[in-house]
Amino acid sequence: MYNIKSRNTRHRYNTIKLLLSNEIISIDYVKSKKNITDLLTKCLSIELVYNSSREMSLKPLKYERV
Repeated sequence: MYNIKSRNTRHRYNTIKLLLSNEIISIDYVKSKKNITDLLTKCLSIELVYNSSREMSLKPLKYERV
């Protein structure tokens, strides 16, 4: 079956495969505790929000443990 979605998916896959093989990009594993972008995508505890925002060089709010 051929449609525009399958073509776009195949094109994206082949582009990434080419970039990886030419060592233009690399994919690294990042543990969840060290992933600073989780702040933008998940519900996190206040400690993880504080640490993630500090890692992203955001000005932290006053942190008080409740």
